[in-house]
Amino acid sequence: MKQDTICNWDTLIFIKPLYQAEIKECVKDSEWQKFRASLKGMSTEQKYQNLVYWIYTHLCSRAAQIQVTNYVNALKRGGIVTCHVKTKPSLSNN
Repeated sequence: MKQDTICNWDTLIFIKPLYQAEIKECVKDSEWQKFRASLKGMSTEQKYQNLVYWIYTHLCSRAAQIQVTNYVNALKRGGIVTCHVKTKPSLSNN
């Protein structure tokens, strides 16, 4: 699948590392589940735009950051998008 080149998926990786307990708590939100389901069948560009909108409308809350980061990580694992952000925490203080 060809990835859209205008989308900077790195900007949607907010939190690393993600912790399973926090992910489970945030992704079970019914509003998020409906939103996530609505992304199915969209182009990667449309998904990107909608994820940015989700973050914006949820005031960049920690829950929204976790939801979006987890979703983007799933797209990465599936080979749908590529990101240049390291998925493991850095040992430096930067």
